Amino acid sequence: MDLAVFSFNDKNNYIKINSRLCGLTGFEKEEIFTYNFPEPFWPNTFFSKFENEISFFKMSGKLKIESFFMRKNQTYFPVKLYGGIIPADANNPKEYLIFSEDISNQKKADRELKLSQEILVSLNKNLEKLVDKKTRELKYVMKQKNEFINQLGHDLKNPLNPMINILPILEQGEKDIEKKEMLQLINRNASFMYNLIIKMIKLAKLDSLEIKFDYEQINLKKEIEGIIINNINTKNKKNIVITNQIENDICIDADLIHFQELIINIIDNAIKYGKENGLININCNRLDNNNIQIKITDNGIGMNDEQLQKIFNDFYKLDPSDPITKSSGLGMPICQRIVDKHNGKIWVESPGLGKGTTVIFTLPIKQESNKKEDIIDTFKDREIDRSYLQIN
Repeated sequence: MDLAVFSFNDKNNYIKINSRLCGLTGFEKEEIFTYNFPEPFWPNTFFSKFENEISFFKMSGKLKIESFFMRKNQTYFPVKLYGGIIPADANNPKEYLIFSEDISNQKKADRELKLSQEILVSLNKNLEKLVDKKTRELKYVMKQKNEFINQLGHDLKNPLNPMINILPILEQGEKDIEKKEMLQLINRNASFMYNLIIKMIKLAKLDSLEIKFDYEQINLKKEIEGIIINNINTKNKKNIVITNQIENDICIDADLIHFQELIINIIDNAIKYGKENGLININCNRLDNNNIQIKITDNGIGMNDEQLQKIFNDFYKLDPSDPITKSSGLGMPICQRIVDKHNGKIWVESPGLGKGTTVIFTLPIKQESNKKEDIIDTFKDREIDRSYLQIN
């Protein structure tokens, strides 16, 4: 058997010894029989630590310990010991039976595991330090980037403001058809540049690690109905029918201004790439007690697989040949950031070109409230959002 086995009596004389014990220790049976338990393979250096356990074992018959045995060549190896008692009978005295198992491999594995754990702990500490350092660096770089974009946006917007205000007046008063068309072109491009600047600033703010959202409970159907009436219908030149099929009682926590921007961007795209007299359907279902899913489906130009994969890339346009003023390529990236900041997910599905598109996003029903000291920063963010909504 794989276990080394030996027994002894009350006088500590060995009674039985199996060959496995001899193989482990290097002592012959006849050699061991000349000693009394625990010699010669269990030296007193180790045995003395377990004298109480052995005394208890002789009384109870229970033994389960780990110690070290010594080989004949004076080397040591770890063992696990189990014990039991063979009761005395008419012909035989009581025997104390001990099974011993060589656990050298187990101890080696334990040491290697402990070493690996120590190395892992050390690596984790170093990794945490590296992550902290990189996070600080990232925050610094993001802060610099945002400051640069905000300053650039400010410097670019200021010259455009008077142009945007004056050009429509000049266009209206111009009688020469050719000059009027030139003014219209300049006006369109100036407006596009202004909108692009606002969106770039918005995207930079949404990428900021410090931006805070101010959540409040909103009724989905009521809020989206208001967006359609106040922000969409006036731009719906294709007479697309928009159907809001959301149930009346669905309410979620959301940052109102950012949520409005999310819905406006998605519906604007559906109209922009929709068919004349087409359809847009909005519905919502509860995924579970904690999340809802909103789908905005149109029957417009649809998308292929390549377009679906790139739709959230910054500055990506569905059709690069479109006039520059038709799309900035930032609408869907902004939507993705807004949904991410709401702890949700967004993706786009389409059966193919000419078969319509569905934008799907999930949102939690409840959000963790921001701290009171964050509300001022959030209010500042919302002011920029309002200017964006007015422009679009």
